[in-house]
Amino acid sequence: MSENKKILSFFAGVGGIDLGFEKAGNFNVIYANEFDKNARKTYEENFPIKVDPRDIRDIHPTEIPDAEILLAGFPCQPFSVAGYRKGFEDERGGLFFDLLRIIIEKKPEVVFLENVKNMVSHDQGNTFKVIRESLVLNGYYLKWAVLNAKDYGNIPQNRERIYIIGFRSKEAFDNFEFPNPIPLTNPLKK
Repeated sequence: MSENKKILSFFAGVGGIDLGFEKAGNFNVIYANEFDKNARKTYEENFPIKVDPRDIRDIHPTEIPDAEILLAGFPCQPFSVAGYRKGFEDERGGLFFDLLRIIIEKKPEVVFLENVKNMVSHDQGNTFKVIRESLVLNGYYLKWAVLNAKDYGNIPQNRERIYIIGFRSKEAFDNFEFPNPIPLTNPLKK
């Protein structure tokens, strides 16, 4: 039996993405970072680790353990149609570059990023282009897709998100495929 892949989780929220990985098996979150105190409290109720409460801008990569996978649902408000859509000009939008600083130093095998679907078209596609180019320039092969929660996991929730997955290995990149949708059989109304 192979050893579980270790995961670093940034902008961990209440741990939704982390929980998905852990329930899939062969994954173990060893470090989580979340600035929001209420989200941290929920996370710590559901996971056996203490969440790092610091602002990502104050974290030095040497303070973070090594891991094979890095997850991040970095703040979406700067790109969301529900927000002001200031993108990287918003203080929260620039947090991607702090995440990138950690990715460059830690060099995880896989980077898994999640955000609102509007990030793809924000600023006429320039925001998404900057994120893609930043990862590619630092050695990652990328695949991305906009997926809707109602089409995966049999959950009656219309929640479209972009998922960007970067692989350091060309072979892993070539072998990865996004999952096929599954029919929704658990509607809100019968």
